[in-house]
Amino acid sequence: MKEKCTKFESLYIFKSEDELKEHVQNCLECQAEMQKMERVSELIQEAKPYFVYKQKLSYTKMKVACIMCLGLFAGTLIGYFTQFNYYISANNYSSEYSTQTTNEYGMPVDNYGLITVN
Repeated sequence: MKEKCTKFESLYIFKSEDELKEHVQNCLECQAEMQKMERVSELIQEAKPYFVYKQKLSYTKMKVACIMCLGLFAGTLIGYFTQFNYYISANNYSSEYSTQTTNEYGMPVDNYGLITVN
């Protein structure tokens, strides 16, 4: 009984393409192995555009999610600091001007600047 040829893998990995072709022409088992490898290579080439598209799509989704999070975060900060500055200016206005304004018009006010009613 003839032994199975085990040279295909070592020739494919370590030797030149010419040496591999020369051995494949003479060995039927290696020809069958080479045909299997070519079929697998064709399947990979056929499926490659699908995986490239899927990778680009996931990358695009990631970019959109990052932009949305950044926009939400920036909007929150802008809103917070706008409100914060409004309250600071409102507090300065109420503490400095409301008592003076009400006193100028002769309205009775308490210590907090609120109008008192008798």
